[in-house]
Amino acid sequence: MAKSLFDELLEKPQRETAGSDSSSRFDYQRSWAFCEMLRRHMQSADYLVAFEFHDDTVFLSPSDAPTNVEFFQVKTSKSAKPRKLSDLTARRKEANSILGKMFQNFDGMCSSHAIRVILVSNVAFEFADTSVSAKDIAPTFRDKIKEKLTSEISKFSEANIDNLHFLVTGVSIESMHSYLHGEAMELFKTEFGEDHGLNVHSWVRLVQSEIVRKNNYDSDKVKTVNDLVSKKCIGKQAIDESLALISSQPKTLPNMALVFGELKEAGWSSQDLMRLDKRMPQAAADYSDSTNREVARIVLSLESLCQNGEITLATFVSEAEQAVLPGLPAPYNDRAYLAALTVMVYHEEI
Repeated sequence: MAKSLFDELLEKPQRETAGSDSSSRFDYQRSWAFCEMLRRHMQSADYLVAFEFHDDTVFLSPSDAPTNVEFFQVKTSKSAKPRKLSDLTARRKEANSILGKMFQNFDGMCSSHAIRVILVSNVAFEFADTSVSAKDIAPTFRDKIKEKLTSEISKFSEANIDNLHFLVTGVSIESMHSYLHGEAMELFKTEFGEDHGLNVHSWVRLVQSEIVRKNNYDSDKVKTVNDLVSKKCIGKQAIDESLALISSQPKTLPNMALVFGELKEAGWSSQDLMRLDKRMPQAAADYSDSTNREVARIVLSLESLCQNGEITLATFVSEAEQAVLPGLPAPYNDRAYLAALTVMVYHEEI
């Protein structure tokens, strides 16, 4: 009887078990994996994701009895210079090269399973500035990969080069946090509509904490399929359940007719009012989220500006924009969002 893909993964010797590392590269790779989960979720794809198990991230499908596996290795650079092929094939003290390590993922895997290895980079490669399969790069680079891996791997199969892919994210280390939240907002729009009013940022933090927990679980302790799925993986079902949970939470907003009337009288344009209207549900959710410390600090700053109960809403919003907005971090450094949060504070303080 043929072994399942789960069984083959369990029997393979572990290569990477550095789950506890908390450097910026590991933060980036976890955030990128989260973004990839969001992308697949919006495409209604079935998936199961293992963190720090054989590689940085492993995507399996279908989730219940997978026959397809993708091993992702994530590399980041603070420099914008394209990544050179020589850096990917170089060996230090006879250790495996980056590509050599990736090709070890083919070992011990049944040919009936679809296997791909993907090198993810936040900057371009010298042979490609967009995502590409190794079979489609210039022959000189492809031949160099073949030459290097043939000398490095005793049982190297040239056919596996067709299953090697290079993915360019184009997202810098500094921008990944904002990029992830933007992708999450797109998912919520897809699932719940433009005016969902749900707390996207709180949900992102919830899933991130679960990813960290799975990532940091010692891979050497995984002995069974149940261990693998429950201790190291997150799948589409878990994301669906978390979305259902957060969508069931109540949402409250001030009387927006009164808000819009006063701001319009103070000179706000229709475009500004529409932007405010779009940000109100998120601001209301963040305002009521006791775990959101960043928003809590912003609220304290706003409350300190609202000591005078006679201040008008328009004046309060204007003063908040001048005093608070310049120092806000992403994703809160948005004029309309701050105005919406200011309205929430005003609504509670008057």
